[in-house]
Amino acid sequence: MEQRIELAPNCSLTPATAAAFFASVCAFSGILALLFTWQGFWPVLVCWALEMLGLGLALRSGLRRRFTSQTVLVTEARISLETRSPAGVAKQEFARHWAKVRLRTPRARRSPCRLMIESRGQAFEVGSFLTDDEKSRLASRLDRLVGCMNESPPLENDRI
Repeated sequence: MEQRIELAPNCSLTPATAAAFFASVCAFSGILALLFTWQGFWPVLVCWALEMLGLGLALRSGLRRRFTSQTVLVTEARISLETRSPAGVAKQEFARHWAKVRLRTPRARRSPCRLMIESRGQAFEVGSFLTDDEKSRLASRLDRLVGCMNESPPLENDRI
């Protein structure tokens, strides 16, 4: 028996909506920048171009996030973590009996918490793109599946 958990970031922005948003912001702010440039405030046009470059890079980064996902596979003996991103695929695998799930609280007040699976001196982050509430729910589900160190509870059909 095995349990598979598929994780993916919430990416509601599509390439078409990103392009429409970028075009509308460029058009509206570009008209204002040209009006100020026509009145002699030419540095406004340079600042506008730099701001639009920054916005375009931020949108591109957000759209690349759509290609990130993780799969956690828990079997009777092993835990497998497969992370897919634009940089490639990374796989970690370790014994379920020696693993533990830990939700680490941040040191800084506004920083996100980190969900880790630890085994034999190694720690692997799970769901870095999830919200803190989602990480908390996932941590409780993984706790039920993995158990404490030296403990391997039976796998059941666990649905949340």
